[in-house]
Amino acid sequence: MRLPFYPLVLVLAMVLVACDGVATSGAPTALPPTSTFLPTGTSLPTPTLPPTFVPPGTATTQPTLAPTNAPTSIPTVAPTSEPAGEVTSLPPAPFDVPAQAAALRPEFVGDLARQGEWNRYTISAEADPAAHTLRGQLRLEYTNRDSAALDRLYFHLYPNLPDFGGRLDIQRVAVDGAPGEIVYETRRYLLRVDLPQPLAPSATTAVTLDWATTTPRNAGARLYGAFNSENGLLTLASAYPIVAIVRGGQWDIGWPDPKGDFVNSETALYDVTLRAPTDWSVVSTGVVTVRRDDAGTQRLHIVSGPQRDFTLALAQFQLASADVEGTRINSYFRAANAAGGQAALEAASNALRAFNKRYGPYPLRELDVVEIPANTFLGVEYPGLVMIADSLYDSGNGIELTVAHEVGHQWWFSQVGNDVQTASWLDEALASYSQIVYQEEMRGPAAAEQELNGFRERYQRALALGRDAPAQQPNSAFTNNYVLLVYGKAVLFFQAMRQQIGDVAFDRFLHDYYAANRYRYVTGADLVRAANQACSCDVQPLYDDWITRAVPLSAP
Repeated sequence: MRLPFYPLVLVLAMVLVACDGVATSGAPTALPPTSTFLPTGTSLPTPTLPPTFVPPGTATTQPTLAPTNAPTSIPTVAPTSEPAGEVTSLPPAPFDVPAQAAALRPEFVGDLARQGEWNRYTISAEADPAAHTLRGQLRLEYTNRDSAALDRLYFHLYPNLPDFGGRLDIQRVAVDGAPGEIVYETRRYLLRVDLPQPLAPSATTAVTLDWATTTPRNAGARLYGAFNSENGLLTLASAYPIVAIVRGGQWDIGWPDPKGDFVNSETALYDVTLRAPTDWSVVSTGVVTVRRDDAGTQRLHIVSGPQRDFTLALAQFQLASADVEGTRINSYFRAANAAGGQAALEAASNALRAFNKRYGPYPLRELDVVEIPANTFLGVEYPGLVMIADSLYDSGNGIELTVAHEVGHQWWFSQVGNDVQTASWLDEALASYSQIVYQEEMRGPAAAEQELNGFRERYQRALALGRDAPAQQPNSAFTNNYVLLVYGKAVLFFQAMRQQIGDVAFDRFLHDYYAANRYRYVTGADLVRAANQACSCDVQPLYDDWITRAVPLSAP
């Protein structure tokens, strides 16, 4: 849904009715907060750990780094002698799994014992902000975890979608070292890689791709701003070929509906070598472990830890950082929006504390928040990196709850994954309910109730307009009611569950659902199972009423 950017509190009263369900590029993963006002006498606490803040007017070209004894620090090494402009060849296999520990908080390094569950991407690339390009080589070590043998693999080429407005060209394909044919499908949205022989269940193959990606310029006002070059910022969301999901021999390769998020992907490990100009800050999923500088070019080695996607941005921005419970939070913003950048940092810091407490600890050492030019959404989440529309930084209206929503997605989408095209309510409703949790933790029950009222109003609007429908349906099936149901009715399901099973069991459900499904890909049945176990009761009838049916219900 495209939101006009006149004052946010007026948008809430008008746009959700007038524009709900209109297919636009990059529909929001964060709706405007249901309330932008604080209860009388309340204020936003500042982080208990003071941030490192770069004041306006100070030149900053590199991120503020963690202490040199931390795994996220960047060791000093000899300059590289590689000629500028050449993409470094892929390092030889095998993939260095132990190096991935640098991206994880120490207490979660043991998660790498699950490495057999995840595919492995090795990427060597060069980013050129002047040409707004990313080009490189990719090796995917892919294990068939399906029940059927595979005669092909599919890769999503998201930049070729009209909503992205860019281009991703494949220049070479090889399978286990043997040259393969470049086969595009579905208007170049898909790359099909035929395998020389069927890949049996549990067997592994290695696919190598050379590719080049180009973003649009100055497209934040009309296209998907997370993939764009504009005003000192190059955002490169989904800029590389991403392998598709397969279940029972059926590939998830449908054309994405733009009302929701685009990317369905499974947790993988990423080892990335990147070349970029030294006067640009590199913002990415994961952490930088090595940096070499030579003649205006920086070469970075980045590891992701287990992540559902890898995202990259280059910025000539200012930076404020804070360390929060083992995670470094970085806020990147324009010099003119220093107050907004600080507000984004405070909101992310407070959200991380609140959700660590209520859901379970965030396992990663770094989380980035970036101001971007975007008119088609207010916020969008990627693993370890969230992007927030610059209009919120300019006005200050709504930035706190938008950031909190996107940080909530680090639990619900990034860690616990789901199909964002056919069951978008699973992550969006929980990220929206995270706004209520955030208000509850920050300001108490009155603020949480006020936030909840906004979701009640959306559901009441759906009933009044005759737009009630199941929340569980593909995004393409919603008709002028996507926001009202996914960001309204489905959110109330969680409140109804909480009222039915009680606060203690509800918090146990949130914690256990997260712990049991971290790095996995869930369905509504998994959620119901976790709730039933948490309360030793049956929430299926409640789930059916709120999620799979369209019957009038009293808002909890």
